[in-house]
Amino acid sequence: MLEYILIFAVGILVGGINGMAGGASVISYPVLLATGMSPVSAAISNALGVTPANFFALIAVRHQMRAYFKEYRKLIIISVIGSTAGALLLLSVPPGVFEKMVPFLLLFASFSFLIKAKPNRGARHDLVERIGIAASGLYCGYFGPGQGVMVIAVLARDIRRDPKTLNTAKNLIVGWTSLISNIIYIFSGRAVWPVVAALVVGASIGGTYGGRYAARMPATLYRALILTVGFGASLWLFWKYYLA
Repeated sequence: MLEYILIFAVGILVGGINGMAGGASVISYPVLLATGMSPVSAAISNALGVTPANFFALIAVRHQMRAYFKEYRKLIIISVIGSTAGALLLLSVPPGVFEKMVPFLLLFASFSFLIKAKPNRGARHDLVERIGIAASGLYCGYFGPGQGVMVIAVLARDIRRDPKTLNTAKNLIVGWTSLISNIIYIFSGRAVWPVVAALVVGASIGGTYGGRYAARMPATLYRALILTVGFGASLWLFWKYYLA
């Protein structure tokens, strides 16, 4: 019982940070591993549990959802296709393979956010953006934690997007992407449902408040939060999988 209370509390923290920035589900993943779950079951249960945070974070801007969905519809579809492929890949390769890749993927996402955003560059910019979103979708289906950082890093290349727009678009893209890959996870038989339930409740609460605060967050603080979560999580995973 105590471990479920801990998972619920971690879910609130993860949901809040994911609602504001993204990448925080890497916090809940090692907690699930510590309960004795296998790496793949932990990854699947983690993905199923934290997905609601992105949707609950959108409550604060629900009146703008139709316009946002219309603008980012193509990127959502591209990301969903990538996540479907990633989820199928996760269920078909040896569990240890994806563990070794995660630190590098998350570190790359964090570094890419340091690149100075430039004005939209027409068709070439659109192509680069779609490739980046497809890659983040593949990553989401394969593992998940850090996809929000990746999506923001890609979208931030368009200087016209302010922090509020970036966060809303991120939650929309990541939410739909995770939802589709989660359908595959549900039928995999590898989810631990009591753990999923504890995370869902906690992440939903945290995501609701995280999304509200993100709309008022200063740009500097918002950027610092994303970089802190991204670099901190990637360094922890390097230590865990390569140095420990």
